[in-house]
Amino acid sequence: MTATQEAPGRVTTGTDELVVASAPLRISLGGGGTDLPFYADRHGADVLSVAISPRVTVAARTGRLDARFRYSHDRVLLAPDVDDLDEPYVRAALRATGTTRPTEITSFGAVPPGTGLGSSGAFTVALLAALGALTGQDPLGPGRSALAERAWQLEAGTLGRPVGRHDHYVCATGGLCRLVVEDGRPQVIATRVEDDTLEALDRRLRLYYTGVSRESSHHLAAAPASVDDRTARLHETRRIGAELLGALERGDVDRVPELFRRHWTVKQAGLPPAPWDEALQVALDAGALGGKLVGAGGGGFLLLFAPPAAQATVDAAMTARGLVELPFTFSRTGAQITRVRHDDQEALA
Repeated sequence: MTATQEAPGRVTTGTDELVVASAPLRISLGGGGTDLPFYADRHGADVLSVAISPRVTVAARTGRLDARFRYSHDRVLLAPDVDDLDEPYVRAALRATGTTRPTEITSFGAVPPGTGLGSSGAFTVALLAALGALTGQDPLGPGRSALAERAWQLEAGTLGRPVGRHDHYVCATGGLCRLVVEDGRPQVIATRVEDDTLEALDRRLRLYYTGVSRESSHHLAAAPASVDDRTARLHETRRIGAELLGALERGDVDRVPELFRRHWTVKQAGLPPAPWDEALQVALDAGALGGKLVGAGGGGFLLLFAPPAAQATVDAAMTARGLVELPFTFSRTGAQITRVRHDDQEALA
């Protein structure tokens, strides 16, 4: 069995080929939430995120003999027609890519959905990439930003989810991604952060799963307070994000934990006490210098800044509280497509 990376140019596929596409998860570092439509439409957006090594993978192939569509993740769905498939993302992506032949799709990833690491954005990017390639298109040819915009349009437009763009862009492009939206026009802006600075930051960040999963679009649609209050919080979040980017561009990694603490204060202000409030204090007592929840809030992952010398103690403290570490490194790789051709396979003893 051979695997080949996707190259520009139109291709054809058949029943002898499996298309596997993947996209990385992400950590939002600064400005998270400013890309939400209610804010970005009025004030623009400026979000800094970084792709991380855990990925969402989608595998797809055509040619099912029973002439049905099949999707499997945490359950298996079968349908004779696209319109009958009981999974809105897959149904919308099949329509968007013009997939009409019976198709088998499988997806898997390292984290549960709704845990704050951009998994729905990564899934949508990978899904469109896989189905596009399977139908003879070239999803990466127009550029990864174009793929990201298609994924956001599908999730926000077709499916009506109140989500911002930055998940789709960082998951499609990889690496450190600054997304700026002005007058409704998104643009990925190059940063001046040195590789040594990113490596130093990478070595100091830890992720722990709180055990609480939430559907971010539901949390975003319902929470909290008035539009004026949310807008004021996002103004401050944006300022913190700008300071964080400035610190990284100066190579001042030691400034990051202070900015994380400020972000935590802004995000949690006015909310009732939650288990992760105490978890953060335990982490600080164990030697972490700062931390925040990543994603829309309401649970998910706790991101901690801990010096290397304190990480073993922090890990032990988090484990004692029942939090599970997600090992990761920063990833420069965005969306990828691989073709597995079964007409050239090797038998394994």
